[in-house]
Amino acid sequence: MKRIKKLIKDLIVKLNFYIELKLNSSSQPRIFYLMGLGNRFPNLGDQAQAAAIPLWLKKHFLMPVIEIKNDQIYQCMPLLEKYIKKSDIVFLHSGGNFGDDWYQTQLDREFIIACMKNNKIIQLPQTIFYSSSESGKLALAKSQKVIQTHPNLLLFGRDFQSATLAHQLFQTTKVYARPDMVLSLQEVVSNFQPVKAPSAGVGFKKILLILRNDKEGIYSNNAKQELALSLSNVGYETTIWDTDVDDIFPTGKKISTITKYLKFIASFDAVVTDRYHGLIFSVLVKKPCVVMKTHNHKLTSAFDWFDEVNFTRRADSAEDIKTALADLGKLGEYLAPNWNEKHFEPMAKEVKDFLASRGID
Repeated sequence: MKRIKKLIKDLIVKLNFYIELKLNSSSQPRIFYLMGLGNRFPNLGDQAQAAAIPLWLKKHFLMPVIEIKNDQIYQCMPLLEKYIKKSDIVFLHSGGNFGDDWYQTQLDREFIIACMKNNKIIQLPQTIFYSSSESGKLALAKSQKVIQTHPNLLLFGRDFQSATLAHQLFQTTKVYARPDMVLSLQEVVSNFQPVKAPSAGVGFKKILLILRNDKEGIYSNNAKQELALSLSNVGYETTIWDTDVDDIFPTGKKISTITKYLKFIASFDAVVTDRYHGLIFSVLVKKPCVVMKTHNHKLTSAFDWFDEVNFTRRADSAEDIKTALADLGKLGEYLAPNWNEKHFEPMAKEVKDFLASRGID
């Protein structure tokens, strides 16, 4: 019975994709946005990227956009290979899964790159990390073989360290550095951004601890509870939370679903986090944020993007976190750049220049 249900589901996926291909079968180039997320994928940061990317594509590229989600790639690839045109452009989902931390996703990416030899491929901002283990070295060798043999691949590192690493590892690939795509949602959430701190010099009361609950986290449950207790002992009200949520993110309601959680974060006075999107969400809703380290450079290197944000701090020990919160509580105004003007409009130009250099206007 399970096999029959899977066959029916796969058939429906293929049929829907075939219909979409036919509806967008004009002679003009099309965008294929691949590795998007299903409605039930629980990670709020990834879902926010899946909401931001189509908006950015629509804003900067006057082409039909056809999406294939990450769990549909293998079913749809035969149709895609058959009907894709050389002028069509492939965009790959952004995030923090380039390397061997989330290896099945990396294998999916390399499968696409290997199949799409005749198309221009844009890898949207990714954190790039390969472990020094034997399996990490084998994964890297395979990645290099696939990526360096693709003639038209543009790769964006999600932080400067990732971009530098990409330059070193994939020497035939064009590489730029740009921040996480979720920051491009700044205008979408501007309606509930406080421009000024609630009351300069008074300090904070309610603290949200957004702490990883997956294999990338380095803090045990005991360590999280000890941190919460340490902050409670000096008068803070603490709540421990993570951005892996039990919710549904329908395509037409991703923004409204994500906004619900952004409003939840905005209901606190400040945030302490070891999640990259914990930092990003805090910056979007203009809530002071103290950033803790993770097991790789995903967050520590990415912190460089936030030099112009005056309400973020780095800290790791409980005492350093208390000091950072006290410092942030003295601010009279929260300042941040216009992320679209600073990064995502120039990023669109970098993509267009790359395409033009490869014969696509």
